[in-house]
Amino acid sequence: MLKASFLLNKYMIEKHVINQNYVRIILIYKAFYLPEFRNVNESVIKIFNNIITNHC
Repeated sequence: MLKASFLLNKYMIEKHVINQNYVRIILIYKAFYLPEFRNVNESVIKIFNNIITNHC
């Protein structure tokens, strides 16, 4: 689910780092339960927005 959410939302990062050669993002899931895709996707979007506002 994490990989699918990343691939679904990677356009958010790509449009802000056009001039850079590469961007490395590592997402690690650590919990004892399997969340719903909706929750994973919301978290990835929140992380990407945080990266965009603080580092681009």
